[in-house]
Amino acid sequence: MSERRSYFRIDETIALEFKVIDEVTANKGQAEALFSNANSLKLYSELKKIDADNAQYLFQIKELSRPLAEYLHNLNRKIELLGQELMVEQKPLPPSKTIRQVNLSEGGIAFGSTNSFNAGDYIGLRIVFFPSNAGLILFARIIRCEPSNSGEFQVSAKFHRITDLQQQLIGQQIMRAQMAEKRRLQENQ
Repeated sequence: MSERRSYFRIDETIALEFKVIDEVTANKGQAEALFSNANSLKLYSELKKIDADNAQYLFQIKELSRPLAEYLHNLNRKIELLGQELMVEQKPLPPSKTIRQVNLSEGGIAFGSTNSFNAGDYIGLRIVFFPSNAGLILFARIIRCEPSNSGEFQVSAKFHRITDLQQQLIGQQIMRAQMAEKRRLQENQ
């Protein structure tokens, strides 16, 4: 199977910002240094991962002690509310040029752009998912850039130096989107 089809792909509306970078930055730099407020985005992503890791423990605790599980759930909800408030500044308000429809997989992203790129160029990406406001900052390498009928360029990029945590966050977002689409289809039947 080609690498292009190694992952599930979804069409999703996200907030996407990108910056062209050089190869040295892509190979040795920190993606977070490219964008302002990167630390809050990274912190929120870490909180979401911890939440996912703890879900099974909370389920087990609930079987042993319902009051303790409720208490821990409420503490977790307080942390979630703080995290959401932290992310309010990350979410662009419509209409925004950063909100766009993309095709996303754990291995890469395709999107429309007014910018033309050469295959092999590197970009830094800042991605914020809706409605969770979870996001990440990472590098990508341009695989293809072709003119489209809309007057923009259709850009395909493969994630570069992606961490397991970043790939996991993208995978979770893909699963959420697939489940939401399945619910939507069931409701329309």
